[in-house]
Amino acid sequence: MKLLEAIKDKLIQRSLIGKRKLDRTSTRRELDAALRDLGERYRALVRAGRMDVPPELAGVFQVVRGLEERIEAQEREITALENEQPSTT
Repeated sequence: MKLLEAIKDKLIQRSLIGKRKLDRTSTRRELDAALRDLGERYRALVRAGRMDVPPELAGVFQVVRGLEERIEAQEREITALENEQPSTT
């Protein structure tokens, strides 16, 4: 009987640990979404000229801007390729 009780207790403990890990993963996803929203709002304020970029964030901001420009160029290239008529040779 003690063995069954010990197994049951261990199973309950493992179950609780699994549940807490799922909760933690869910909370991390919420945090990621909130940070993304914060970053997007901050970037919009900077681009609108309503906020300045602090010197300690200038490098990161330049990286983000460079990536945005790269995405825009890639989107233009994709659009051009989609609009291109195949040659009939």
